[in-house]
Amino acid sequence: MNHLLSAILWVIYGFSFVLSFLTGLVVRIFTFPFDKFNRYPNAVMMFFGKSIIVCNPFWKKHYFGLEKLDNRVPGYIRVANHQSFLDMPLLATLPTNMKWISKKELFKIPIVGWIMSLAGHISVDRGAKGAAKSLLAMNAPIECGTSVMIFPEGTRSREGKLKPFKKGAFYSSFDNKFDIQPIVIEGTYKCMKPDTWVMNLTGNLYVSVLEPISPENFSSVDELTNHVFNVIKQESDRLQSLDNKNT
Repeated sequence: MNHLLSAILWVIYGFSFVLSFLTGLVVRIFTFPFDKFNRYPNAVMMFFGKSIIVCNPFWKKHYFGLEKLDNRVPGYIRVANHQSFLDMPLLATLPTNMKWISKKELFKIPIVGWIMSLAGHISVDRGAKGAAKSLLAMNAPIECGTSVMIFPEGTRSREGKLKPFKKGAFYSSFDNKFDIQPIVIEGTYKCMKPDTWVMNLTGNLYVSVLEPISPENFSSVDELTNHVFNVIKQESDRLQSLDNKNT
């Protein structure tokens, strides 16, 4: 049964991406003269991107700290742990419009990559020198009030445990005085583990938005990185404990 229902959800998700591209293209045509950072096509992508989450009523969604998602200027560098393919669709359910920092390989996938480019998301070369240069592209949107989202682990955890953070986002925060806003995800690993397309169609999904962290309170990038890691780890442990009580 899980195989059949998973296949149905993937078909729905596939159709949503086609609709997202077509709708976003029309929106971009009419808004490009005044929408410098592609906010409107991005809103279209976020609307359709969450379809795989909202179309399964058996996943119970729990949100904490949504009131912390303010749209101030400059925006935030938002960082989240990465457990599953479902993380991005789940984060798309948040009531905020933000850019994604994603590996350049995703931009080469037909339709998916087209949508990401159309929405103004930022491609990053994961090589050490290329990554630093790519991350410079997020400065202008943040300065104008558009927050960006990055998974500092760099890839999904294959064990469902928090991996060490890469420091690119934290160097950007430290050098440009952009606040870091941690977001913690829990439950997606149980609902869809990496390297499989089959989903566990029942379970709890958690998103916790934490208080922003100013880089000006830290003396080094390492200190900032370690602090954000510990904050996310502590909240992840809390959500895991909560999930154990709910299952």
